[in-house]
Amino acid sequence: MRFQVRSLFFALAAAPFAMPAFAGQAPAPAATPAGLAQRFAPVDLTGTWVSVVTEDWHVRMLSPPKGDFESLPLTPAARDAANRMDMAQVAAAGRSCEAYGAPIIMREPGRVRISWQDASTLKLDTDAGQQTRLFHFDRTASATGAPSLQGHSLAEWQYARGFDPVKAAAATVKPGAAAPQPSGGRLKVVTNHLAPGFLRKNGVPYSAAAVVTEYYNLLVESSGQPWFVVTTVVRDPANLLVDYITSTNFRKEPDNAKFKPRPCTL
Repeated sequence: MRFQVRSLFFALAAAPFAMPAFAGQAPAPAATPAGLAQRFAPVDLTGTWVSVVTEDWHVRMLSPPKGDFESLPLTPAARDAANRMDMAQVAAAGRSCEAYGAPIIMREPGRVRISWQDASTLKLDTDAGQQTRLFHFDRTASATGAPSLQGHSLAEWQYARGFDPVKAAAATVKPGAAAPQPSGGRLKVVTNHLAPGFLRKNGVPYSAAAVVTEYYNLLVESSGQPWFVVTTVVRDPANLLVDYITSTNFRKEPDNAKFKPRPCTL
């Protein structure tokens, strides 16, 4: 119960920072022009962050036993496939990283490191499984090559209070004055072009048709300690009766000293 209550605390704590700016109005036109994504980022998600596991401890910190499907809205076919899957054989075949794909990687305990690869691409590296995700603000960037565990991710800023980055970039300001800047917002990421993988390390599958939608909200404690909460929505009609939704907490660390990449394990 302590873990559930603490998780609820952080979920509620995020709400004042994420919601009032959007109340009563739709977000401004998203799809920030690629060249303006870094310049007009409404929140700063860069840095190294550690996951704080406050719920689902037994299936996130430990490899769950076969048949543990708690909280997963699985189809009968998905349950059958999970019960038939031999995860020891999966590991022996060198396929452990199939449990570290985009639909589930943010639930893996450990650290993530976020940086700008370029002015229109955010890069997220995980120490768990040594995965790299690229969030493309360039809406014309298309998926190339074969489907992969991290898929193809398109990102957009959702701005508070109707901020328009195009108008801000075109605004004429007096010499020495700063251009208009956003007063808050959040990051939305949609990922597809995925290779099949596992939603849980006991064989629960997701298919190549899965689509992952994520919302990253930044919040700051009164002490100045930054957190972000990522709400992840996995849609996979082949294996899920309804969307699978999770909310995961990350606390910012002062530096990169504890970021220690390690291989995928089951």
